[in-house]
Amino acid sequence: MTEATQCHVCGEAIAPDRAATCNNCHEPFHLRTRQDQDGTDCGDVWINEQHLSLDFACADCLGKGSKEPAVGQGH
Repeated sequence: MTEATQCHVCGEAIAPDRAATCNNCHEPFHLRTRQDQDGTDCGDVWINEQHLSLDFACADCLGKGSKEPAVGQGH
């Protein structure tokens, strides 16, 4: 991901160290990789016990995001 990458959920720019890609829609979103980092998460990550891997999902795919598209992405 580059510095110009925008969050699929909120539409704001994502710093490379705060980015994740949704396993469902394959779009980038904000995700803090450590608890001591400030900022918001626009999705979640959890351990998939069946596959012993990390699963990433944006708030839209989890049903937590707003249905309104981010400004500039569909307005």
